[in-house]
Amino acid sequence: MADKHLVACEQEHEMVTVLKHFKKGSVKENVAKMQDACRAWKKDSGAKYKPKNRTSFYRYLEEKGILHKLG
Repeated sequence: MADKHLVACEQEHEMVTVLKHFKKGSVKENVAKMQDACRAWKKDSGAKYKPKNRTSFYRYLEEKGILHKLG
């Protein structure tokens, strides 16, 4: 799988890219919340969010209501 389809939770610029995709502000608080959500997504062993790629991460964010908690 190409790098552009993966998400690196610990890379701030990756989280900023995700926030921009959803038209959310890239303030430190949002980046931290996004990193926490990303870590939780990676730990989620359910088949619903596999493969662990950008598309399934975006689906995870939407279905878990995480985007509504961001400023």
